[in-house]
Amino acid sequence: MSPSSRLDYAYAVGRVHAMEIHLISKDALEAAVEEQEMSSSMKVIVDAGDFREERIEFRNARELDDYLEEERRAFLADVIKLFREEFFRRLIDRKDRTRELWSLVQESEYVFVRDYVRHLLDLKNLKVFLRARYLELTRDRVAPLFLAGGFLEKGKLAENFSLPLSEVSEVLHATPYRRIWDQAVDSLTEEDTFADLERGCEDFLMAYLRRARRIVFGPEPVFAFILAKLKELEQVRFIGMGKLLQIPAQILRRRIFETYV
Repeated sequence: MSPSSRLDYAYAVGRVHAMEIHLISKDALEAAVEEQEMSSSMKVIVDAGDFREERIEFRNARELDDYLEEERRAFLADVIKLFREEFFRRLIDRKDRTRELWSLVQESEYVFVRDYVRHLLDLKNLKVFLRARYLELTRDRVAPLFLAGGFLEKGKLAENFSLPLSEVSEVLHATPYRRIWDQAVDSLTEEDTFADLERGCEDFLMAYLRRARRIVFGPEPVFAFILAKLKELEQVRFIGMGKLLQIPAQILRRRIFETYV
């Protein structure tokens, strides 16, 4: 990409930096979790964030989902036009279709975006690996489920599938995922939960996205900000649903991930 085309993103980068200050911090999300009532929890969230309709009362899950879906649609309609390339619009549209992402980005000149997808694929594969081991599935059954395109070769994952989990840690020793793996295995072994695996993966990806804030010109800060906002809406839904279902705060707190701010 030529320097001049990166400069075309000067306005877009300035715009998203101005919007970043309205993203909800992890501290605010944790404070919302501690509130006893759904309405008081949502008030903490609404006061901390930027919502087009400031609503705190929800009678059921459908009302909450409808509200957040409208917020998501309005947000994307506003910011997706900041991209000057169709590539990024398609990437955001397909962000949850993991199997399609690698074919979309593998020839891309945007190294930051390509590497984000590769990390995402690696973490998806590690989730498949650990969950399959927990369910005592066979290697032959699991091997086709591993996704290509990550930094970890899918063949190597299949090859090491039958190793003791502690030895899998050694396979990952030269990767940035070893700590995530070790914590996930410990919590699964000791507490029979995947909460640390989910949180570790989400925290890793958010830490990666935050690097885009150091890029002066280009589409990467726009891409990272959009993903961060969409993840924020997912966390708001998680908290809201937790309050509707009266899930204890200590359980909800463990599933609050790092945020962009």
